[in-house]
Amino acid sequence: MKKNTYKRPVAALVILLLGNLLFFLTLWLLSKYDQVYLDQMVFQLKTSSEGVHKDLASSAAVRVGLFGIVATAVEVFAGRVCKFFRKRALALALAMLVCSVTLFGAQLDVLAYVENISTESDFIEDNYVDPKQAKLHFPKEKRNLIYIFLESMENTFSDTKAGTPITADYIPELTMLAQKNVSFSNTEGMGGALSFSGTTWTAAAMAAQTCGVPVKMEMAADEDAYGAGDDFLPGAVSIGEILEKQGYNQTLLVGSDAKFHGREAYFTQHGNYEIVDINSLKEEGRLPQDYMVWWGFEDEKLFTFAKEELTRLAGEKEPFNFTMLTVDTHFPDGYRCLRCGNTYEEQYANVLYCSSKQVYEFVKWIQKQPFYENTTIVISGDHLTMDAAFLDEMDENYVRTVYNCIINAPVTPAREKNRQFATFDMFPTTLAALGVEIEGDRLGLGTNLFSNRETLTEKYGYDALDEELQKKSEFYNKKILEMEE
Repeated sequence: MKKNTYKRPVAALVILLLGNLLFFLTLWLLSKYDQVYLDQMVFQLKTSSEGVHKDLASSAAVRVGLFGIVATAVEVFAGRVCKFFRKRALALALAMLVCSVTLFGAQLDVLAYVENISTESDFIEDNYVDPKQAKLHFPKEKRNLIYIFLESMENTFSDTKAGTPITADYIPELTMLAQKNVSFSNTEGMGGALSFSGTTWTAAAMAAQTCGVPVKMEMAADEDAYGAGDDFLPGAVSIGEILEKQGYNQTLLVGSDAKFHGREAYFTQHGNYEIVDINSLKEEGRLPQDYMVWWGFEDEKLFTFAKEELTRLAGEKEPFNFTMLTVDTHFPDGYRCLRCGNTYEEQYANVLYCSSKQVYEFVKWIQKQPFYENTTIVISGDHLTMDAAFLDEMDENYVRTVYNCIINAPVTPAREKNRQFATFDMFPTTLAALGVEIEGDRLGLGTNLFSNRETLTEKYGYDALDEELQKKSEFYNKKILEMEE
């Protein structure tokens, strides 16, 4: 009997492995993320991965790698025992790769993304208001600012009309704060900001809300423009820079590594913030050297450190801007701390419920402090949650919005409800909440929501605005990214 001397061509084996890896990577992304954005993936490739959630990263690597290798091994075995596969090894490998690329492209809407980033638009140039040129009038007595970014916090979690996963108001305290204070809404009831391209992940969301522009990915841009080095949107002007010139002391507190995705670069460059994160706290001996849970440390500790930092800042004679970011409600499933109970079946629902209570307790603590009288509190979700499993059965027609609440502002909104707006509108709105008068009521691409001025979302509509924001902008490249021609 003739021995089977068939050897699968190396090229076919490599192509087959690549096809399988891409196929299972796509399946993993779909299983973990509610929606995958290509600009976010490009951003992650360009920026620092320091501080990444190791369990999440290893889960992706292990599952994608394991399934990809096993699938390839099965297909190699099939090629050795089946004449049909032997003769068509390269063609079948190429077919597998093409199918995987097609699936990946369809799920991430790659063709639309490529078309948009290759289409030049003057939209941003025509609508951008340079904060350097804007006339801002601060009150004689400058107010303190406490800006609380809530990880993945959206109004969906309070609305049982959203669909099956929302069986109760999972954030009752946050709902109560929104109802009793200023909370801009896209409806007559509780609602919030719409989510646009370039604002859908934490670093981009924090930048958009503080400088009024989305993070647009330009392939030719230097990685430093996105925080891989010392810069992050080097030409942007943020609330941090504006307040720094007014003599504010500024601090950023995060429960992880601030270097992750360039956040440290952004806040130090745009306002010279003092950074308090897991690294600085360990260096100061305020956390054990080997401490590490979730992305760094849990929110229970975060709020304790926040009280300490606020007490320190309040002891200085200058006004302060204290900005912080929670972390427990990050996907997947959130972090269940010792304070979390078992009120609901889903872990994520319990984490949200626990987070709501902790934020409320923190706000109540602030309101008892001597500095509160001259302090404005802004509470805002950074972006919509990415937890695919939790939202799997939600009504696909439900309009999800990012949570917002403004407490103790010295101004009253001209129109609080039935507003269509973006998270980048929080930039001028936050300044207005400090009693700052903004001539024209616009900064960056944002509109002061306390005014009656039309936002870009109201003027152009969601779909048209989102499409324009995705298009190539030479103005953005030169002005915000400071790219050379």
